[in-house]
Amino acid sequence: MRQLLAKINVNPTGEGTFGFTHFAEKWNGRLAMVGILCLIVGEITTGKGQLAQMGITGRGPALVVVLLLLAFTVATMLGYYAVGLAKQMSLTAPQNSATPAPADTPGTAPSGPTPAAETPTN
Repeated sequence: MRQLLAKINVNPTGEGTFGFTHFAEKWNGRLAMVGILCLIVGEITTGKGQLAQMGITGRGPALVVVLLLLAFTVATMLGYYAVGLAKQMSLTAPQNSATPAPADTPGTAPSGPTPAAETPTN
């Protein structure tokens, strides 16, 4: 599992300020903790849950909001990792056997002489 995660990690060193870096993820975690604390304080003071505070009551609308947020989160993460995989695949040499080998490697048929470019006549 670790090898799979290492292959799709876009920033394996964790350097930098933006993206999935150590610096950004520390601040992301800290702000998430503050947000959860605010949710708990708001629920204690009002006696209502977060969705009820926003006016979303009942099973149908709340479920739609939660599923929409979950779908957005999954789509964003898949897109991010797809970009990382595409970058990694473009940086490494293709391992596909359908890719033709360069002409100067052994085992390939020699190519014929290339035609010289014609010179324009005036």
